[in-house]
Amino acid sequence: MKVEDLMNRKVISINDRLSIEEALQKMHEHGIRRLPVTVDGKLVGMIVEHDIEKAMRRPGVIPQTPVDWIMTKKVITANADEEITMAVKKLIKNKISGIPVVEGDKLIGIISETDILKAFIDLIKEASPASL
Repeated sequence: MKVEDLMNRKVISINDRLSIEEALQKMHEHGIRRLPVTVDGKLVGMIVEHDIEKAMRRPGVIPQTPVDWIMTKKVITANADEEITMAVKKLIKNKISGIPVVEGDKLIGIISETDILKAFIDLIKEASPASL
């Protein structure tokens, strides 16, 4: 199974110059906890809800602070044609819950632990439908 089989192609992202307040609002609006940060479709960072909460406790950080001040810039990524087991290993090794999927430096999708768990449930159902 490949990453492209499970990834979400309708990625909600945010521009690096928008505020952390706007990022948090977008997360709540869409019921998500992470946003890839892009400039002209190119992945330049990642911001998660926890990053914002932690940053807001630091002196000098206000809701209007640009996302690029607190985003993770060294983003762990996956490729669409990568085996799903490799993506899972990246999640575990880096203690993260989602990975942007890129083609070169262009953002084309995202895969989360929830996507993987849903696929796992489907596989279990196929193996023994009577048990579920």
